[in-house]
Amino acid sequence: MAVPTLKTIRPFCVLMHRYTGLLLAVVLFVAGLTGSLCAFQDELDAVLNPDLFQAQHAEQHQPLSFFLDRLHAQHPAAQVTALVYRPPAGRAVEAFASEVVPGSKEAVENEYFLDPSNGQIQGVRPTQGCCFNRRALMSFLYRVHYSLDLGPTGIVIMGICAILWSIDCCVGILLTFPLHQPVWREEFWKRWGKSWLVAIGKSVFRLIFDLHRAVSLWLWVVFLGIAISGVALTLPTQVFNPVVHAVLPTAPALTRLSTGRNAHAVTPDEAEALVEDFVHAEGTMQNPSGVLLAPDGSTATFYLFSKTGKQVAGLGSPVVTVDLKTGSITDSDIPGKGRLGNLVLQIQFPWHSGELAGLAGRIGICASGLALCLLTVTGVMIWWRKRWPPRRKLAPIPKPLA
Repeated sequence: MAVPTLKTIRPFCVLMHRYTGLLLAVVLFVAGLTGSLCAFQDELDAVLNPDLFQAQHAEQHQPLSFFLDRLHAQHPAAQVTALVYRPPAGRAVEAFASEVVPGSKEAVENEYFLDPSNGQIQGVRPTQGCCFNRRALMSFLYRVHYSLDLGPTGIVIMGICAILWSIDCCVGILLTFPLHQPVWREEFWKRWGKSWLVAIGKSVFRLIFDLHRAVSLWLWVVFLGIAISGVALTLPTQVFNPVVHAVLPTAPALTRLSTGRNAHAVTPDEAEALVEDFVHAEGTMQNPSGVLLAPDGSTATFYLFSKTGKQVAGLGSPVVTVDLKTGSITDSDIPGKGRLGNLVLQIQFPWHSGELAGLAGRIGICASGLALCLLTVTGVMIWWRKRWPPRRKLAPIPKPLA
């Protein structure tokens, strides 16, 4: 049985790359454009809505329970699901809450902005607002980015597209390899080196082709990482996590369980203190800035451990869950802790968002999103040109001499 070579599989790879690219072109263009904007979502949202995000008074470092009580006092029907109670300096406290509106069967999700000094509500907006007004623009673009604003079905669609894109990245780089040259020969690297360059001054089609190939090579690692992390963020339990646990060693989450007579219900403030002691023992000196609250009041998940209230560079901050009925820490994810599989899981969101390298990484992700738009446009142009090449003008047939 003959061993497949690059020459024999190249026709199949060409067809696969062509039609996968055409299938994903619109989705990747939308994801690239919205992703480049979402890399600076908070900053852009604050610029568009300064009356919501800017604090009216200086922060007085109120406890978590203070903001929960103040919001409940002003809106008794609101069930808080998330709260960023230690915002960056000069920013309002953000709370996400659901409430049942009379005449509606489903709960309405709203985002509240509270004065950090006294908990007074200074603004509110729906979390699912649409579409291009300044209040809803950034949240709408974010929903389009991860789900095409189609809800759970859209998330699955984006996950499948991310899987196809991951495969297409590998197929695409194979197509840049020179034929008839083994990789261990110097001639291979000389010929392949030309694929990384853009020829200036030649035909327009050659320029488009070179841009498509060279940009994809220079950013190949970034694109592949974004594609794989896209699978991790859209299909974590269905695809990504089971694969990682199956092929890579992972360590179980660190927990601290209370049993017997030591188990007792705790308030959110007491849960926060437990979490701070837990993460300090693991080497993280920051305190949490945000919390997720289960609708039934059973658990509180603390996140965004930061001195400034902003996302930290690197693998991110810890995420720790407390059972409010027993005072037990039931789940935790400490960046940098665990085995190889844990690190692979932890790196996905920081890579996708650019937070892995801080501000420089976010700028890189923003530029990569625009570059992805360029690749989709040039890819379609290349297919169009090869599918319908321009007709050459024929020279007029000379008339016979009399």
